[in-house]
Amino acid sequence: MFRSFATAILCVPTLAFIPAVAQEADLTADQIVAKHVQALGGVDKIKAIQTETITGKAVLMGGQMEAPITMKVKRPSSMRMDMAVQGKSFVQAFDGTTAWTINPFMGGDDPQKSNDEETAQAKDDADMIDGSLVDYKAKGNTVELVGKEDVEGTSTYKLKVTKKSGTIEYEYLDAQTFLPILSKSKRKAMGQEADIETSLSNFKPVNGVMMPFGISQKMNGTAMMELTIEKVDVNNPIDDSIFQMPAPPKKEEKKEEKKDTSKQ
Repeated sequence: MFRSFATAILCVPTLAFIPAVAQEADLTADQIVAKHVQALGGVDKIKAIQTETITGKAVLMGGQMEAPITMKVKRPSSMRMDMAVQGKSFVQAFDGTTAWTINPFMGGDDPQKSNDEETAQAKDDADMIDGSLVDYKAKGNTVELVGKEDVEGTSTYKLKVTKKSGTIEYEYLDAQTFLPILSKSKRKAMGQEADIETSLSNFKPVNGVMMPFGISQKMNGTAMMELTIEKVDVNNPIDDSIFQMPAPPKKEEKKEEKKDTSKQ
């Protein structure tokens, strides 16, 4: 489901009303994952979602900036995020093969192909609609139950997910509702390895699948982003071309743009 972005039933999961004592029986990792998938809405409803268009507002750098954000996701592995920061457009995208960005704060307004490491991370996060636990065996992932852990007063099941690529992440599922509330992983950021924590909250049903409408992210313990999702549209047509890296403008076009600017 959307974290990473990349991750609702028409009513509150029935499991939420079962007394906590009934949840204390020993569960295996597979049983916990099965309850998690059911709490989300069930595999059939999850798989029925082919595209997502997510709009919201991000508060960045501890409240220093606000930015409207739109994310488009399409099976099997395409995603694009557009964010307006201080009047400039930031784009991050992946078409299933090539990852690229437009970052006016680093490198100008032309699309830039991501390096091998960033592309590998994009491939690792490509299952944004499902998340890493849904059909995890078919994806080549393994899941281990680490144990129970308290997360800000909520009892959770802590699962260690080792992806096919070797990437390790930890998923924390509410022990009563089996919805995800926290994810931890290590990622490369600006050439340095960083500890990333993503908290999920305010779950609402969208097309029969529970999705988080509140997402916050920390890097090395420092708050980086608070995202409030305003709307999620599913199964609306999305053209594949928006995920593909556009060709940079020709030199002649750039010169013409400079001339036009100089006349103003």
